[in-house]
Amino acid sequence: MDEIWHAGDWQDEGVLDGLRALGRPLTVVNGNAPDDPRFPERVQRSLEGLEIGMVHRPPPAGDRWAARLDICIHGHTHRWRDALVGRTRFINVSTPSAAGFSRERTMGILTLRSGQAELEKVVAP
Repeated sequence: MDEIWHAGDWQDEGVLDGLRALGRPLTVVNGNAPDDPRFPERVQRSLEGLEIGMVHRPPPAGDRWAARLDICIHGHTHRWRDALVGRTRFINVSTPSAAGFSRERTMGILTLRSGQAELEKVVAP
């Protein structure tokens, strides 16, 4: 694992502290639980030949920012998503805590290599 990305809704600062304790770079976007202005609404990075963005709320259909991305990671719905819309792959790894929105507790591992992305669904015990 090279980096950790969190798409918002961590509920308690201890969650971010725990992720930081793993010793990897942590990228976080602001969610609505909590709404925390210390973190940006969205981030965008070029990694392994792919343009990757992350935002908490899924962008609406036709969103110009998302349309320029190869991959758009989002949260908010707490439901697994791996869907190609136009040229953009939308990914939501759901929630490891289930948080009342999903029967499944999941996380994702996104492996990037030379312009390719492989998503692994990890089901939490």
